[in-house]
This record gives sequence, structure tokens and C-alpha cells, in this order.
Amino acid sequence: MITNPENQIRGVIYGHAIGDALGLGTEFMSKATIAHHYPQGLSHYDQIIQDTHRARFKIGDWTDDTDQMLCIFDSLLALKRFDTLDIARRIYQWGADGAPDIGQTVHSVLIAPGFLENPHKVAQSYWESTGKYMAANGGVMRTSILGVWEYHDLEKVAFHAQEACKITHYDPRCILSCQIISLFIARLLQGESDIPTLLNELKESYASKDPRVLEYFNKALDKNIAPLELGESRSMGYTLKAMSTGTWALQNATSFKEGLLAIIHEGGDADTNAAVAGPLLGARFGYSSIPSEWIDGLKEKDALESRIHELLNKRSGISL
Repeated sequence: MITNPENQIRGVIYGHAIGDALGLGTEFMSKATIAHHYPQGLSHYDQIIQDTHRARFKIGDWTDDTDQMLCIFDSLLALKRFDTLDIARRIYQWGADGAPDIGQTVHSVLIAPGFLENPHKVAQSYWESTGKYMAANGGVMRTSILGVWEYHDLEKVAFHAQEACKITHYDPRCILSCQIISLFIARLLQGESDIPTLLNELKESYASKDPRVLEYFNKALDKNIAPLELGESRSMGYTLKAMSTGTWALQNATSFKEGLLAIIHEGGDADTNAAVAGPLLGARFGYSSIPSEWIDGLKEKDALESRIHELLNKRSGISL
């Protein structure tokens, strides 16, 4: 565990993008399909097969997980503060520009009348129309930057995660997932190094808010990743499963590379699971622990680096 905020912040942001870009290679695959396409394992972007789904992306591209995180990031950099409506506007514009991989929940909310004026109300109405059943992972997949922004103030971190989640995902399980992941990141940036104690604190706090969280915290405590059932087709997009994947990585990974590859090779919603786990691994092990070929191979590395440079140089919303 390192305690170097600049190194950790870079690790969070690159970890998100790299997890997303590399996870694309096994997204929606079973373990058997992964073994067929990658008999030696997947370890670099240029190995990613170009089937119908993946051919829409260039080598080293990230997907909607990082695109939406950057909508939040760009809003924070531009306004120097958190603004729900500005973030909603940026996500809306991203969708309107023809995002090829936009998720069902996000798409349904964005196209509903009144979204730009009151996204929370629209998201709530959509959630209620599904019978309060939909708890997809489209909120938690974009939340990592909110663990960085004003990370010294945990109440603000939790509030911002809640407000950003509710732009499209109103289910309380989605909100709690975003808060948990963002708070993990913030606590690591604050210098927390006792991972078991940190996990236990958040488990007790959030299980009291919603008992459904407890099961997924407990799954993450097993050193074996199999109990997470990441490739199970019916629940692969569940928000608590993504939260649990990040928690598992934080608890059990011995390095950034080992943790991320373990998740990617389980398949399922691999890009989202890795986009949730990658920032936690980046915060724990630091940017300096990330393989250089994964950093340099990102198609939009320069654009990502420019944002990080602006964040760290202006100290916008953070205190190092």
C-alpha cells in the first residue's frame, strides 16, 4: 500500500480507463469462450478479437464506462465544483452524439421528456416504471472520479456520488454502490492502509442502510473469485455485483496487474467490472504499479493525461 496522493490519483484515473479498455476484450463472454479466443490469456489490447461487438472500437479504446466518467470529470474541471445539471447535460450530449454502446437504463432516461431540466425526477420515474426492479451497474461504472474530487471531505464524496448516480440510476442499490466505491477511493487517498478494517467499516455502515449489500460484501471476502459468478448471464449487469468485484480486488489482489487480469478472465460484464476495480487497484498500488504497455497503449492516452495534468496543476477540488 502506497501513500502518495498524486501517484494514487493518477492510478485511479488510469486504472478506470485501462480496466475498461482491456475488459472490453472479454465483455459478455463465458469462461469457456474466453479460453477459446485467448488460450494463453488476454494481456494486451492488440489481442482483443474483432467480432461484431468489439470491432466497433479501435485498439486501445475505452467504452461508455470511461466516456461517462469523463463527462463528470470534464464538468468538475470546467466549473471547479460539482453541478448535477451540468453533468447531466454532458452525459446527454455524449448520448446524442451517437454513443454506440449506451446502456438501456441510460438511454431510456436520457430520451425521456424533461431530462435536462430535472434528471433525478426523470430517473426516478423510469425506475418506478420498471417496478423498482432495475439496479444496473451504469452508475457505479462512472463514479471513480468522485472519490478523487474533494476526497478529504467524506460527506461530500458520498453526496456527490449519490447525486451523480441518480442522474440515470435511481435505485438505492445503485446509489449505495456508487458511494461505497467512491468512499473506498477517498479513504485510500487519505492514507488508509488497513484494508480489512476499511472494508469492515463500510460493510457495517452500508449493510445497515440496505441488508442486500451484506451478501455482496461477504462474497468479496473469499480469496477465490468464483463465488462472485461474474460470468452468470442473468445478473452480470447488477450494480452490487460490480461493487463486490471492486471490493474483492481491494481485499485480495496482490498487484494491479494480477487483480485486473483475474477479473477480466471471469468474463461477464468485464469492462464494467474492471472499470470499477481498476480505480481501487490504482489507488491502492499507485500509477507506478501499472504496466507501461497498458498506459501507452490507450488510444486516447493524451486526452486523459491532459485532464489529469489540469486537475493536479490547478489543485481543482483536491488538496494534496
